[in-house]
Amino acid sequence: MKRLSLLLAIPVAATVLTGCFNNSNSTGSDGATIGLAFAPVASMSPYSDDAVLASRMGVGETLVTLGDNGDIKPSLAESWSDESPRSVTFHLRNAKFHDGKPLTAQAAATSLTHAWNATNRPKALGKANLTFEASDDHTLVVTSEKDDPILIQRFADPGTMILSPDAFNGDAKKDGEKNDGKDAEAKESSSDGAPDLVKHGTGPFSLDKEASSTQADLKANDDYWGGKPKLGSVTVKFMTDASARTAAFRSGEVQLATAIPTSQVSEIEKSASELKSTPLPRAVLLHLNTKKGVFTDPGLRAAAREAINSKAITDSVFEGKADAATDHLFNPAEEWARTPDDASKSAVPTTQPSQQKIKLATWTERGELPEVASIVADQLRHAGFVVDVTTKDYDSLESSLLDGQFDAVIGSRNYLIGAADPVSYLQSDYTCDGTYNLSQLCDPGIDEHISRADATSDLNERRTLAAEAGASMVADNAVIPIAYPRGYIAMKGMKDVSVDTFERQLLTAKTQRD
Repeated sequence: MKRLSLLLAIPVAATVLTGCFNNSNSTGSDGATIGLAFAPVASMSPYSDDAVLASRMGVGETLVTLGDNGDIKPSLAESWSDESPRSVTFHLRNAKFHDGKPLTAQAAATSLTHAWNATNRPKALGKANLTFEASDDHTLVVTSEKDDPILIQRFADPGTMILSPDAFNGDAKKDGEKNDGKDAEAKESSSDGAPDLVKHGTGPFSLDKEASSTQADLKANDDYWGGKPKLGSVTVKFMTDASARTAAFRSGEVQLATAIPTSQVSEIEKSASELKSTPLPRAVLLHLNTKKGVFTDPGLRAAAREAINSKAITDSVFEGKADAATDHLFNPAEEWARTPDDASKSAVPTTQPSQQKIKLATWTERGELPEVASIVADQLRHAGFVVDVTTKDYDSLESSLLDGQFDAVIGSRNYLIGAADPVSYLQSDYTCDGTYNLSQLCDPGIDEHISRADATSDLNERRTLAAEAGASMVADNAVIPIAYPRGYIAMKGMKDVSVDTFERQLLTAKTQRD
């Protein structure tokens, strides 16, 4: 368990480690080395959370992308028109894949058809049948079997990135095991036949050889449709340990590091480095196992909720740089996420804990989570529980998390993943058929509420219904909101990095060294 004192000692550790980093300037003035918080788990399959890595590295691109407010913006599609609630026509720009082949509507249709047919298709594509047809070389028509109010924005999900037809030829690589979220970012793997991203994307940087579990080497795509990239090469280091990642930045081994722990923000700010922060559609949540173990008792779940002091956590672990959670599943800073004050209140009386033993788990990739777990454990102990805490890297924990082997799990979750639709998030995380249901929740009433939201065509009403469903789960004490954090990216000697609210973009053609 990493204690806060250990995190605060990182500057010393960084000094010790500096001598180990002899190649910090080996990339040259037109190259850069960056440290990302997560490592590939499925050989860079776009049908896993590796799609987010490929997107942030500037390797893979989608038809459309999202602005800071969730508005849809052009990407590989220059424009689009929605002829009906069931159909959209995308007009593609002139672009090339990294293997030199042209981007055509047929290539896009092939790529999206593979994504749709994947065993664990990108969740943004939903469940309604979709067809993809090329009406000419640069016109792609997507049709849904039912009215779909978010049909266009489904194709902003990194899992729908458009790849060269050759990505699907030959012996397909195996995906990793089903999973969903080192920082709770939908990390679901795909079918047995994952496409190969090597030289098959369209982004400003190409992956010219298979990435390892610790590093990926990128090369500028000089034929990029958005102009020749400013950086000639990028070395990406996958650094899952937050302390090591921050130390590598402080030592100069990397010029950019993502997911800086809030305990290090003040120290980074004092240096000559640049620190960028952004509000995130993210929540730190305590999931209680409703299927087996201690917390199948609603009264004990109510006791756990009563024991949690969110403000004490945000004031200490997050040093005031995150908002203490209210009774809302979603950050009420967004108007749509607000529900009546009593909507999330539990009607279940508390059961006094009498030394019930519980197993609590969290992962290390988000540097704050182990500290949050430590304080939550102390709060639960004070209430009368006996708590055993497990803190490991996400990959080591994943199967146990999804199998419900812990009584409680603390995670950090972006709730506008995939199509940036809260309904899709609720379907994944809180329904009987959910693929990332850490609370092991299966409530027909909640499922029905989420289904009603999914069938709603009005986007404002859709989000309101999602917030109401979230309030129901909080009232059930299946999940206890703890904090709404911000994202921090540290940079030194770099500029024009994309600081994306949705954490999907990072390196662009304009990114360069000072």
